[in-house]
Amino acid sequence: MDRAWYFRFGVVVAALLGSTFLLLQTANRIGWIGNYEEVETAVRDGNAEEIGGSTAFFAWMSEAVDRQITPGLDIQGGLRLMYSVDMDAAIEDRQRARAQQLLRRLGERLDVVEEGEIPDEDELEEIRERVEAQVGDADSRLIVLNFRDADTAAADLAEVDHALVTSFGDLQEEGRDATSVRLRLREESIEELRSVAVNQAQETIKSRISELGISEANVRARDIDISVEVPGADEARFQQIRQIISQTARLEFQICDDGNAFVNELPTGEFPEGITVRPQSGVSAGEGQSVTDYYLFTEGPGACPEGVEPPDGEARCTGRQRLLDYVRSLQGQVPGGRQLAIGRTAGSEDLDNSESDAWRTYLLYDLPPNGSDAVGGEHLEDASVGTDPQSQQPVVLFSMKTNGARLMAELTQGNLQRRMAVVLDDEVKSAPVIQSRIGANGQITLGSFQDPTAVRQEAQDLVVVLRAGALPAPIIAQNEQLIGPTLGQDSVERGAMGALIGISLVLLFMGVYYQVAGVVADVMVVLNLIFMMAIMAFFNSDLTLPGIAGIALTVGMAVDANVLITERIREELRMGKSARAAVDQGFGRAFWSIFDSQLTTFIAGVVLFQYGSPEIQGFAKMLMIGIVTSLFTGVFCSRVMFDWIVRGLKVRRLRVG
Repeated sequence: MDRAWYFRFGVVVAALLGSTFLLLQTANRIGWIGNYEEVETAVRDGNAEEIGGSTAFFAWMSEAVDRQITPGLDIQGGLRLMYSVDMDAAIEDRQRARAQQLLRRLGERLDVVEEGEIPDEDELEEIRERVEAQVGDADSRLIVLNFRDADTAAADLAEVDHALVTSFGDLQEEGRDATSVRLRLREESIEELRSVAVNQAQETIKSRISELGISEANVRARDIDISVEVPGADEARFQQIRQIISQTARLEFQICDDGNAFVNELPTGEFPEGITVRPQSGVSAGEGQSVTDYYLFTEGPGACPEGVEPPDGEARCTGRQRLLDYVRSLQGQVPGGRQLAIGRTAGSEDLDNSESDAWRTYLLYDLPPNGSDAVGGEHLEDASVGTDPQSQQPVVLFSMKTNGARLMAELTQGNLQRRMAVVLDDEVKSAPVIQSRIGANGQITLGSFQDPTAVRQEAQDLVVVLRAGALPAPIIAQNEQLIGPTLGQDSVERGAMGALIGISLVLLFMGVYYQVAGVVADVMVVLNLIFMMAIMAFFNSDLTLPGIAGIALTVGMAVDANVLITERIREELRMGKSARAAVDQGFGRAFWSIFDSQLTTFIAGVVLFQYGSPEIQGFAKMLMIGIVTSLFTGVFCSRVMFDWIVRGLKVRRLRVG
């Protein structure tokens, strides 16, 4: 045997040993070796080294290597969720952010504020008296700046020059007239925004599921769609996971504009049924002022607004639905620089009534009136569940990052004796009065009018989403499935049995029909299966029923390569050539036929994986892996074995059927 053969043999042995190592963790999970439950417990408790033996080894693999094949959802049952990222909401958020930034930049150019300074409430009002920023819908991508002062409109409009527009990078001028200029978000920035929003949403969902202690979830993104697969989830877990994933968890700390006459001046004759105006006396509005604040109030359930559907299984709408619908209809009338939000409040019944559905409005500043920067969930460092020492109700305790603590201190120091609303997903959770400066730590009060047990669960869920971060844009549920483990077990048994019978028949046929060459082909089939499983384990892939079908198909394709080579060798032997020469000619002449056929099938697998559903992707993935491994075993490994037979064993009469 020459040195080249020993090198090729070494490659095969190294590949086989590496594959075996990669499959050890999977074998432990299946129960073939070791004790998987004991390993999981040891990893969780951190005492694997004390136990020693195989448990310590597999615990090390679980932490350091962590390469294994995970049973797919259709095999072990579980939860499958399909979401799409609400790109319209993401685009509108970008438009609003750019509109606020444009107003600030124009404030500098119009000499209302010093360059680099943040405008306070009076300066913002002065800017808005001269220029109004209108934001179009997501389809328009438009931001329109209207200059109100006829005497200065021309000069003010001139400040919106090319340098200002291009400084944002994602804006372009659409057109202008004597008093306004239209700006549009660039299409390439929308694509970038889409990519960032989807990737951030995918990572946020992964983090939230991980916070729940679920390590085997599969989260995939394609275009604006995100699929989530959680194995083994029951109905109760299903509801919790669905709620936590879909929560945007956009946390903001905003100052209330108490004493504003806006709500009290609304025409009461136009209020929907069940909505009234209520006063709240003695509200502190800063600087020692005590004012009467007016807010909209409703409690449900009650009649639904026109065009609003009641919740599933209900005949009437909740108070929240009715008030939220009316608040949305008022958005064009809300004073500039402010927004109208809603929050739960005490109803007419006992405050401890957990069924209370009473809601009220809060008028909030978009930006802090003292000119400080806004503070939001991105400044949070950690969150946990605690208990309020006064009310004994569960609360969420939070700590801020270094820059967040500084911003919170500036926000609270400049707004003493005002109410600060804690807003989560556009809903006011609490609005305490700022009694003193707040720094790195604070708390969020939840549902003071609900059952403490329900409040504690809500607090725990909120901690999960705050730790994992807010979604960059809302996500819309497209499809939800809870797959039972009984169905999965029955399906995998049938699928595995079918694949086993098919593979066994192929091995039997090859051994009988092609004799020695058939035995070589059978060995290559076994190697092919080992290498396929090892590649799946390396990429932590999940094995699905379509994947099992792909394995069975790939076995036939792997044998096909050996059949082509064997038939070429048979032809060479019939021409009177020696066994060594027939093997050399057989492999040399069959290679390109094998490669061409496998390449075309691989291309079909790529297309199926790119455009198919998750089930089809599982099949396509196994097909592509099988093609790569069958080329390696059929052309490279089988050549090593044939050379050993005709050169090492010096077989002169090669039996090929």
